[in-house]
Amino acid sequence: MVKYIIFDAGAVINITENCLVSMLRDLSKVFQGEFIITPEVEYETIEHPMKIKRFEWGAVRIKSLLEEEILKPLAEEELVSEKELNEKTNKVMQLANTAFSVNGKPIHLIERGESECLALSMLLAEKNIESVVAIDERTARMLCENPDYLKKLMSNKLETNVEMDEEKLKNFEKVKVIRSAELCYMAFKKGLINGDRKKLEAMLYALKFGGCSISEKEIQAISRM
Repeated sequence: MVKYIIFDAGAVINITENCLVSMLRDLSKVFQGEFIITPEVEYETIEHPMKIKRFEWGAVRIKSLLEEEILKPLAEEELVSEKELNEKTNKVMQLANTAFSVNGKPIHLIERGESECLALSMLLAEKNIESVVAIDERTARMLCENPDYLKKLMSNKLETNVEMDEEKLKNFEKVKVIRSAELCYMAFKKGLINGDRKKLEAMLYALKFGGCSISEKEIQAISRM
């Protein structure tokens, strides 16, 4: 059974920006585990934007999720030490950002916030604790779910052959990921969202335009499920 959902900054921001806090609140009540954020995600979504007027209101809304204990800071859960997390995060960044290259030059793929979420999931797996990472950004998700497809996408975009280190990518195989769109569908199926499938479809499109990597074909398929 999944014990923790680890939220990346993009997923948290997308949910709050699309007025889906109530959905997350209700989902947290029926989920038999905890929603947590790492120190770097807390910095990216609350501490840093709180100092910028343009983003302050968004940070206030996300901070309210912590105050209501819908989201919980990693420090409160005492799952891993700060040293463990930092060391694992550095390793994840090194692996991810050197796994693909062009003419021997590595391609930078993910930043520290995403790396910290993946690192925490890996550390929990080592302790036999199941978790999933809620992440909307396509690159980090493909890194775990389908690196071959990620290679194809980058090769097409760069119009050159992208080399892939399969040994490094094996480290990401067991990390489970989920998008804000799937969380939305989960809430709908559990009866936590009032409305018909047209409303669900509208919500999925809102998440898509907010940064969730989901295709129109996927949205149509989910809306019919």
